[in-house]
Amino acid sequence: MNTPQWKALKTFTRIFITFAFVLLATSAAIAADQAAWKAGVNIPEQVTPLTVRQLNTKLPYSYCFEYKADPDPGRRYWKRMTEKMWSETYPSGIKSTFKVLGHATVNGIEGTIVIKVSGTESLTGTDNEGGLQAFIPDKGSATMHHLYRNTGRGDTKWHDLGPMLNVQ
Repeated sequence: MNTPQWKALKTFTRIFITFAFVLLATSAAIAADQAAWKAGVNIPEQVTPLTVRQLNTKLPYSYCFEYKADPDPGRRYWKRMTEKMWSETYPSGIKSTFKVLGHATVNGIEGTIVIKVSGTESLTGTDNEGGLQAFIPDKGSATMHHLYRNTGRGDTKWHDLGPMLNVQ
């Protein structure tokens, strides 16, 4: 089975399998950034990638704030899980995950914009397509308030949900 046709078939098979893996990896990367891309269409701010210095010195590791409306009013806890992901925990234990979109200036304050990418939509009242966005001010900013907007509902103005407490 060492004919030229057999060798050509083996080579073709290897190329095909390699191509399939590259296509799969590319599809996964595109799917992972799909929410950010959708949200990015509706972002008027200039967003830049976070630098290592910003991650180490400016971006909080955790904080909380008092949420006064439904669903699930009470203290909401935010924690940076990785340099690209944040979690929000509601008073009842419900969790949502937010992906870092990048660093920006909002209302004259520098900070990080994150977009919601997972959570129980029926319990949180928001989708997981990146429309719900939060702004996390850099540590030490003149105003340390948790801001949000929901571009999925056509809302492009930032709203203040209150002061950030226990900023770490």
